[in-house]
Amino acid sequence: MDPLLEIEDLVAFEGRWPGTDAERRASGHLAATLESMGREATVEPTRVSPNYALTHFIHVLLAIVGSVATVSAPVVGLTLLALAVVSTLGDLTGTLQLARRLTGRRASQNVMSRGQTGKPGTLILIAHYDAARTGFVYSPGILRRLAALGRFLHRSLGLFELMFWPMVVLLGCAVARVLGVESDVLSAVQFVPTVMLILAAPLLANIVLSPVVPGASDNASGVATVLRLAERFDDLPLEHFDVWVLFPGAEEGLLLGMRAWLRRHRKELGKRSTVFLNVDTVGHGTVRYMTKEGLVLAGRYHPTLVNLCREIAADDVDDRFGARGYASRFATDAVVARAKGFPAITITCTDAVDYPPHFHQMTDTSDRVEPAALERAYEFCAELAERLDETIGPALEPAASAARMPSSD
Repeated sequence: MDPLLEIEDLVAFEGRWPGTDAERRASGHLAATLESMGREATVEPTRVSPNYALTHFIHVLLAIVGSVATVSAPVVGLTLLALAVVSTLGDLTGTLQLARRLTGRRASQNVMSRGQTGKPGTLILIAHYDAARTGFVYSPGILRRLAALGRFLHRSLGLFELMFWPMVVLLGCAVARVLGVESDVLSAVQFVPTVMLILAAPLLANIVLSPVVPGASDNASGVATVLRLAERFDDLPLEHFDVWVLFPGAEEGLLLGMRAWLRRHRKELGKRSTVFLNVDTVGHGTVRYMTKEGLVLAGRYHPTLVNLCREIAADDVDDRFGARGYASRFATDAVVARAKGFPAITITCTDAVDYPPHFHQMTDTSDRVEPAALERAYEFCAELAERLDETIGPALEPAASAARMPSSD
């Protein structure tokens, strides 16, 4: 399979925003591609509310009003800020989506291909196929500086953190005002996060009104890589793992397709014999394996998978992959699987300062994808799967019911 041709084919479905006709047609294309490889393919419909920017615009406005209200009506302000914080955190973690109900629902779909040959383990290869909206906040200057600052601080920084934590500070100020605290220091502390939220509001509105990017690297590159991996393991099967393929939709609505898929299928899967390998944005740079990830509260990926990645990087004496660990404050579909207790990890590619070039930009076109980056990601993922099969696979053999990955504790 030629990955560049597959990327071009997927990018040809312009405007693959979650819930659009372009996303629907792209899902049909992927199902047909899987069937042409001799695999069965299922397109599963789901309903999503993908407009995350409008959702968080509502949260920001609620928090700004609450901050202003605390001055004259502390209890009212506290109530509004508590609602904003709870709703924002619930939305970013996928546990409670309140404001989404105000933004409209659309039809999306996940594409799945099972590989069932009765092996004790299941390896699920994931890559979302929808595309994001751009916006000023995703400009290379902002994200590159944010990535460079994160490298300097030895802690990655996320855009949603710059919205959520100011709300938490304002909530603390509101509590202080309800308790009768009044001081110039409190007013000064409250002023800064309020201004940050006022600045965030037009940035979120800008995303709502911005066009959909071509999505060549993010994430047609991941789709093409997963198809190559599926083709490889169909020809040279893993000994202990069936290989499934999952292309979730609506990832750019903040992981909505993956959440819907796991709600439907997680009871079918053994948590200690099922591994999720997610491939996302591998069109530029060198390999990064995620060690932890999350929009606000970062969760750690399974230590066995992280250690296997470290071993591959350590054994790479020729520096083919340029691989290293990466803690991200964005989120990919593997976050959802890990939060549900499954072994999972994401493989991506970035430049030297951990910035993925052309991320959520109109310049994310197929002609800018680096063939060398695609090859690095493909070979790294293939080696990871094969090492997983060699090291963990034999422990799965005695009985599928007793099969398990090593504990993450």
